[in-house]
Amino acid sequence: MTDLTHTTDPSAAADAASPETEGGLAKTFEPQVVEPAWAERWRTEPFRADATSGKPPFTIMIPPPNVTGNLHLGHALDNTLIDTLIRYKRMAGFEALYLPGMDHAGISTQVVVEKQLREQGVSRHDLGRERFLDNVWEWKAESGGMILNQLSRLGVSADWTRERFTMDEGLSRAVRHQFVRLYHDGYAYRGERMVNWDVSAQTTLSELEIDRENRKVKMVTLAYRLRDPQLPASNGEPGEIRISTVRPETIFADQAIAVNPADARFTHLIGQQARIPLTDRFIPIIADEAAEMEFGVGALKITPAHDPTDFEVGERHGLARPSVIDLHGNLTTDELVPEAFRGLERFAARKAVIRALAESGELIEEKDHDAPLAISERTKVPVEPIISEQWFVKMTPFAEQVLEGLEKGEIRLTPERYAKVNRDWLENIRDWNISRQLWWGHQIPAWYDEDGQIYVPDPENPDLDCDQDPRYAHLKLRRDPDVFDTWFSSNLWPFSTLGWPDTDAEDFRKFYPTQVLVTGYDILFFWVARMQMAGYGLTGQAPFSTVMLHGLYLDEKGQKMSKSKGNGIDPLELFDRYGVDACRFAFAYLSTGGQDIRHDARRFEQGRNFANKLWNATRFALMRLTEGAATLSGDDDLTQYVLAVSQPPQGNLMRSRDVLAALVGRSDLTLADRWIISRLNAVTAEASAHLDALDIGAAIRALYSFTWDEFCDWYIEAAKPALLEGQLGTMATLKAVLEHILKLLHPVVPFITSELYASLGHRQQLAVHTWPVVNPALHDASATGAFDALRAAVAAARSLKSELGLSPQERLNVVVEGELAATVEDNARVVESIARVNLVPALEGRTLILVEQGVTVRAPLEGTVDIADWLGKQRKRLAEFDKQIRQAQGKLDNAGFVARAPAEVIEEEKRRVQDFGAQKERLEGVLAQFV
Repeated sequence: MTDLTHTTDPSAAADAASPETEGGLAKTFEPQVVEPAWAERWRTEPFRADATSGKPPFTIMIPPPNVTGNLHLGHALDNTLIDTLIRYKRMAGFEALYLPGMDHAGISTQVVVEKQLREQGVSRHDLGRERFLDNVWEWKAESGGMILNQLSRLGVSADWTRERFTMDEGLSRAVRHQFVRLYHDGYAYRGERMVNWDVSAQTTLSELEIDRENRKVKMVTLAYRLRDPQLPASNGEPGEIRISTVRPETIFADQAIAVNPADARFTHLIGQQARIPLTDRFIPIIADEAAEMEFGVGALKITPAHDPTDFEVGERHGLARPSVIDLHGNLTTDELVPEAFRGLERFAARKAVIRALAESGELIEEKDHDAPLAISERTKVPVEPIISEQWFVKMTPFAEQVLEGLEKGEIRLTPERYAKVNRDWLENIRDWNISRQLWWGHQIPAWYDEDGQIYVPDPENPDLDCDQDPRYAHLKLRRDPDVFDTWFSSNLWPFSTLGWPDTDAEDFRKFYPTQVLVTGYDILFFWVARMQMAGYGLTGQAPFSTVMLHGLYLDEKGQKMSKSKGNGIDPLELFDRYGVDACRFAFAYLSTGGQDIRHDARRFEQGRNFANKLWNATRFALMRLTEGAATLSGDDDLTQYVLAVSQPPQGNLMRSRDVLAALVGRSDLTLADRWIISRLNAVTAEASAHLDALDIGAAIRALYSFTWDEFCDWYIEAAKPALLEGQLGTMATLKAVLEHILKLLHPVVPFITSELYASLGHRQQLAVHTWPVVNPALHDASATGAFDALRAAVAAARSLKSELGLSPQERLNVVVEGELAATVEDNARVVESIARVNLVPALEGRTLILVEQGVTVRAPLEGTVDIADWLGKQRKRLAEFDKQIRQAQGKLDNAGFVARAPAEVIEEEKRRVQDFGAQKERLEGVLAQFV
């Protein structure tokens, strides 16, 4: 690991920003000042993983973003979770590698560059392939990869020296080796299959490059006249069979009509023939279970060249596969298409065909219908299913290897419910179309002679082009112009980035297989499963032991974000508004159980408030420690540890965990000191367990609650009396616990924790310190119980002041009674300081009593309030609580309201009933004392 001790102190920038500093910290936390310095440092002094170290490896590969991309909230979420795990494991003693990189994004990159060329009045065909690719590489050098710079702003602790790009020489070589091996092993082949075709980009598409949008289309019902007009009716008039379709323009390529063999309506028609409307051609009526009896009119037109289901039916029945839509999305000009429709654009042809059907009397019905439409993600045009000769890979053998690995537990998915989804897809997998009609990408290493015979490099020498192979010198070979599907390179990402196919590569030996893959569940099929299959098929091992799937990041209404909807949120704007740490906090806090995440601005505000709270707590600690250090003398380790906040340490400081261990049993520790040390030990175990279980949301919620409620709100207040007296034990406890908290929080909020840790006198940055460990000696059950009594006394005293209408700052005489009274009285100055009360031995006259967790506290009524007036106000409050409960419950009892209201509105009414009910019950208990 590279030495990452301080060479320059980023906190100096914060000092320069404001002269109002305390212990080296500015008065207020300004993330725009603090964060860029650390981000720059982590980018220029990367966290270089050492392949020769003896530490156990922990490797996560970035899901490579597109070279054309900009940071979106999904990326920010994904990389926050990854970086949290990497920072945690690095601190926990692992050789942690977070490998960054980008995908060349074949179609989207080509679309971007072609658009630029069109603006210059040039096409790629004008330039030719070689010059066009030069243009793409120039674009990549100048404009591509912006997203990695944006990710560095997020603070990811990546090993930037190992940054990879899927078109790098080494990764390109890995892709070539993969194909050569698959071809010679009989898995890669060329054949005709149904594919998704982008009529604008003129290429096939993977399913991941397609968006599904529900759109209103026309569902038309047509009459196909039977050759025998005397046949009885089935789903229409005698002598006809009716079908419904949303693509009437394809009827000219119909090859059959399918009915379900179990459907009694059509049994007498199986084997008969029917005429295609607007033509003189007859097609057979066949029996096939693809026709669903309950769907539509029960009969299905079979057009093998224009629908994936129809293609499979055609394969089963040996049907021909003529096409009537060309690669540009126009109706063909051959004789199958009536002359009136030849050459028409497909959607214009649809309208023209419907008009002609109406005129011919063969249109029975036309109605609006909601149907999912496949849209090209990049060009935004509807995808056309076509039959095309392409390169494919047989996937079933590799899927079987993954299924066996899943069964053995070699790959674990979390949340576990996705394991079944993973298996189901693998069990029903189809061959993969790996060729694309693009120029940007890995050109397929296949050559053809004049007779169309295929030549692929020798597996013993896969890097040698066939047209350079002396064995084929007598042949005139032409290289396949297509490139591989982008996913054909990214499925190698876990190991091609580490040097494969060189299995002796140092990085491959150390860091493969990887430990965790973090990604959204939406690409479980398209990327995760393909990496699983490539890993088993090419390396013989699972590429990762755990797949951690998170949900999609949605807008506040639960909708996917998109430019067309105008509901997108730029994470960079969130960084500017709240600070990066606040955003990382929100992303981590919102990530729970792989569920989709609704954007919630409150969590970002919560993250910002938490950062400010932590900053202010550290400023307080520095002030008190600096003041207290002035009274200290001696060269013992504990004194030097405290003195480090105000003067440079002369040697290595004690580690916070050693300080905490050394404090056990000291006579100058207060009850609050013992309590916070014990609680810190417990939350360390809790947070570590959550992180080991990959439940980052649960970890940050536990740490947030502990830091805000227990450390900041309770311990710091309780420690003030001892700090004012300069007690060394309390000063050391405050500093050690704070440092320990900063370490626990660091993986999620690295910027502020690094800055604050440096302010506490440490020369080495926090990121390379060790993760806190649980120490059984720090557990102190008696201190926990005793301090809980103090907290109960404070809570009761505060509630009594509220019931009496006093402000929190007004002092009140109270009496504490019960079994725990002695504990409270022994720590009277803590209770009096926090609750702003005076503990007295007795009270005269009528009193108000409140019991909180076994602690009884009395407050005087006489002399504090006008009792009659006070009782009247309380009864009015009780009536108001009754009114609010009736109103909320009335809504919940209204079936119409419950049926129409959004779920969050119903939950709010339930909360009102519960909250007002609790307040009513408490007030009734108070008033019962005056019956």
